Amino acid sequence: MSREVRCPRCRTGDVLAVLRLPHTWTNASGNRVRGLGEVLLCAHCDAADPLTGPIVAYFAVNRSVRRQDVTTLARLLRHWIDHARPPRPDMPALDAESDAWHRGEL
Repeated sequence: MSREVRCPRCRTGDVLAVLRLPHTWTNASGNRVRGLGEVLLCAHCDAADPLTGPIVAYFAVNRSVRRQDVTTLARLLRHWIDHARPPRPDMPALDAESDAWHRGEL
């Protein structure tokens, strides 16, 4: 039996899937940094999105993958994977957290 994980964006929806996508960015020193960005599929946040809504709807009706739906679900997931992008860092939030850390508040 799987453990349900709550979405960190809305705190109410269940996370149905997680993509871990490699990405790079340039830091303040001009160096390239490699990382992994997670793209979450939330039953609440992503239900109305045309890209992810059909996947959310599938799992709303079926709590697990049914053998007869494997091809259809694989197509929906592949479409999501092909269009998903790692979230960009929220620079103001990151700067605020860094400032708080330097002040000793974290």
